[in-house]
Amino acid sequence: MKLVFQFGSHPSLSRAELVARFPQMVGGRLVAERFFVVDSSESPAWLMQQLGGVVKILEVIEGITAKPAEMVAHLADHLILSCSAKNKVTFGVSIVNAGEFKGLGIALKREIQAQTDRPVRSVISRDPVLSSATTILEKLLPPDGVDLTVLKDSSEVLVCQTVAVQPFDEWSFRDYGRPGRDAKRGMLPPKLAKMMLNLALGIGTAEASTVYDPFCGSGTALTEAALLGFARVYGSDILKQAVDDSRASLAWAGKQFDLTGTTSEVFKHDATDRPQHLKPASVDCVVSEPFLGRPLKKGEQLTPVEMHELVVLYQQALCALEPVVTPTGCVVLSLPFQVAPRTLLPLNEILEGTGFVIDPLLPDQKTLLYMRSDQRIGRQIVRLVKN
Repeated sequence: MKLVFQFGSHPSLSRAELVARFPQMVGGRLVAERFFVVDSSESPAWLMQQLGGVVKILEVIEGITAKPAEMVAHLADHLILSCSAKNKVTFGVSIVNAGEFKGLGIALKREIQAQTDRPVRSVISRDPVLSSATTILEKLLPPDGVDLTVLKDSSEVLVCQTVAVQPFDEWSFRDYGRPGRDAKRGMLPPKLAKMMLNLALGIGTAEASTVYDPFCGSGTALTEAALLGFARVYGSDILKQAVDDSRASLAWAGKQFDLTGTTSEVFKHDATDRPQHLKPASVDCVVSEPFLGRPLKKGEQLTPVEMHELVVLYQQALCALEPVVTPTGCVVLSLPFQVAPRTLLPLNEILEGTGFVIDPLLPDQKTLLYMRSDQRIGRQIVRLVKN
């Protein structure tokens, strides 16, 4: 079947995650920056569970003509058949790069009313693309309703139906519901943690892999790794409170979700020293957000001295990690950068003498940025392999 992955707020990072975790999809086609069209035999529901940066998965409806007049009749039949749970026919329409179909929602409603006595409800949004939250809250998944997207690029018009949606309520629960959450020490967003884990996992399987976070904080990456099914999950931090919080987060996750098959250990450790708890060449993936520097107030910037201290910290941590990472393993880090004026840390200086080199996340982008519009410090996502 032909699927369309709709990316979230950081589409390049979402695409890098997708093709890293599922290399067979690397030949897909990018449309309008946020939509990735690819053939796949995998279950959309399962795919959604594996990914952090995809907000919807759409399936192309086969046999729908691109001619607007004929499309209305065919889609009306499809909607009537798909909305089987209730008497009402409920649907929403998103139009992407296809201005000639702007009135499709109204035309569909009229056509359905002409074909059946069933009540019809069309969900309207101010945005051109219905959000995942709207799709869930308005019950626009069969058999209750249908969320349609008309997607056009230079080669064809695709008419798609949403078949899987990112469960925003579950993400919120994992973020705000866990006991070890500490906003003062900084928070790695769970979605980003999952994306980083997939960037590290590559073609490997979580069930046979070992992951380590040497700056585990409150345990976000550890928890997401356990949920992905990593066989062995290790974490450490120089702060005892962080170790306690990570242990509490993992224990909480074990009660909320099925973590069968995952063993975990969290210990107190200085990341600049070699981790004696781990055997040489025993770690497949290191996924971590190290200390990002002190919180900045409005108008403040990191000083040159502070930035140099971070460079030294990261360099020492990588040197300590090198012996425990397998020859084919990798390291994925979330490093800080100053948003305005944009100032990135010198990666070449950080990597000097560590035994690691950059592994580009996309063919034309070595690293990728992750930030919100209101942030003073953003995140630069870097993947490293042994040289």
